[in-house]
Amino acid sequence: MSLDKYKRMTDEEFKSLTDEEFEEYIKLKEEDFPRHYREIGEITVNTILTPEEAIEYHKEHGLDGTVNEVIENLYFDEAYTFRVDMINRDNDDIRPAWRVTVDLPPNPFSVEDYTLIVSDRDKAVMGMLDPNGQPVREGKEFTDEDIEYIMSEEDPEGYND
Repeated sequence: MSLDKYKRMTDEEFKSLTDEEFEEYIKLKEEDFPRHYREIGEITVNTILTPEEAIEYHKEHGLDGTVNEVIENLYFDEAYTFRVDMINRDNDDIRPAWRVTVDLPPNPFSVEDYTLIVSDRDKAVMGMLDPNGQPVREGKEFTDEDIEYIMSEEDPEGYND
């Protein structure tokens, strides 16, 4: 059996799994996990980008932080989910991607590091993950201007008068 069976279940069907079925699901998930965090020597699919090319995308986009350029610390995700189609899970957008870790300088208003998701097929940065592995979505992070305002002593709006 595969995880596909469980992906197609409704919430109600999933909640009604027997203990044995749920244990099987957990076992399959644990077996599936390694293909999302492959080290360079463990990759089982052909890649388009080299590890060095995947790292270069950080520099090309002029993003903040310092990339961990130690190739052995780079991970490859053979089945990264870029988009989920809740109506028809067969239409999920799943593609190989590089996980490039970026360290940010210490700052009380931003995360310590993040992960760039570089699509191997598209040869492009397709997203970012916060330190908890959650996607960083536009509008849910502090901008440089927000941080500058928060750190400043200024009160341009006159709120503290």
